[in-house]
Amino acid sequence: MVGFLHDSSMGSPSHGTTQPAGAMITPEGAATAVAVKVATDHADVGIPAAMRVRIPVSMTPGATGAAAESVAVRAAAAGVATLDRIEAAAAKVEADIRAALRAQAELQAGAGVAAEAAVRAAQEAWIAARASEAAEGRARVILGVMTRYLAVTIALVVVTVIFLVITAGVVH
Repeated sequence: MVGFLHDSSMGSPSHGTTQPAGAMITPEGAATAVAVKVATDHADVGIPAAMRVRIPVSMTPGATGAAAESVAVRAAAAGVATLDRIEAAAAKVEADIRAALRAQAELQAGAGVAAEAAVRAAQEAWIAARASEAAEGRARVILGVMTRYLAVTIALVVVTVIFLVITAGVVH
């Protein structure tokens, strides 16, 4: 990611304008031990060390004071541009996070309403089931009472028929 930002900010160095491998500048103007080590480690690859670490040509030992100042100005501009890109990306990430949090809050609110509706429906179903059981119990009691009334009515009808038969037999 850093290489990408550096490439897009500074531009890619051209292959023909680099100094020999290991030519990195230190504050005193001499090559560093790390640069020499990198240059000797990769000398057989054929890619100059300055190309591998993307050092602009103007930062090599042959650069003049004005060129160094120009490099510093370009480096500062590239740094500012890179920071602007990072800030823009961070702002976009923050906006995405806020949008995700809003969506999560909406989902939680919707889930809460749905859960409340489900609880209410379950309570109503339980009440209806209890009412159904109570109605079934009352129906059984009423059926028992009606069965007794029917038995009494049949007994009275039988007694009445017997009296009618006796009365009809006496009258003839």
